[in-house]
Amino acid sequence: MTDIAVWWLKETGADGYRHDAVKHVPNKFWRRLNEKIKSNVSPERELPVYQIGETFGSYELISSYVNNGQLNSQFNFNLYDVALPTFIRENSSFANLDKEMHKTFSVYGVNHLMGNIMDSHDKNRFMAFADGDLDAGEWSAIEKGWNDPPKVDNPESYKKLILYMVYMNSIPGLPVIYYGSEFGMSGASDPDNRRMMRFESQLTKDEMKTLTEVKKIINIRKNHSALRHGDFYTLKADKDIYAYIRSDMNERVLVILNKSKNTKTVSLKIPDNYSTSLLQNIVTGDNKKCVNNKFTTEISAMSWKIFKLYK
Repeated sequence: MTDIAVWWLKETGADGYRHDAVKHVPNKFWRRLNEKIKSNVSPERELPVYQIGETFGSYELISSYVNNGQLNSQFNFNLYDVALPTFIRENSSFANLDKEMHKTFSVYGVNHLMGNIMDSHDKNRFMAFADGDLDAGEWSAIEKGWNDPPKVDNPESYKKLILYMVYMNSIPGLPVIYYGSEFGMSGASDPDNRRMMRFESQLTKDEMKTLTEVKKIINIRKNHSALRHGDFYTLKADKDIYAYIRSDMNERVLVILNKSKNTKTVSLKIPDNYSTSLLQNIVTGDNKKCVNNKFTTEISAMSWKIFKLYK
């Protein structure tokens, strides 16, 4: 089996593997596979082969497979389990998500390769929660999928997905987008969460708008190294606002999320050692002065802003 896995990598040029049900496969398989990939495939490539696994369980169980002799990463289900209700429920606070985020750092470090998700083939679709078809605590909705398949009725629900996409593309780890989630495909439990993919003219006006926004978000991550490799510093985490700074050797980037249904005025204190005098909105290009490392900005309901910090 390990020989076949190596053959497929060489034959197709695939970047890596997404491994299913990792904990149900003997440990010696993962170690032997990794040994062969490192000796027979990785030396031929500019980037090493990336392996991400799927394991449901505790941090201890999931992390036991993430090391130099086994897998590069696994899906960070523990962080997802806190993130989902935070973005779906009005009264859920970002403080809980920030606490779980730092717990993740204590296990994998800040610069890790764990996969961040919003849904998957094992999860109900995010939009089914966002549009109110399912409750955030409802994990099994098989009958719902057969008898009353979720569909998006409120266009405002797409704002929740876009906000989650900003979060997922701006935190440490790798964003994992399950097909269709880039435009807001809905669905209950398996098999309803595996609907046929739709493209271009098959998308609604709201889905096309969502897809355009998600593309923009992905390109922001692509064009700013701090969002991929930077450290993580929390400025604010309350019921409605989550603000954090990602910094690497090239830049400092501030991300602000507002999940409230109301416009919010956000006042933040930038750490003194950052010596910030100017913030530039990455999307609009507008500049905002920072006096004594303090600044204030308005963020529309269920919206976001990303700034680049300058001295």
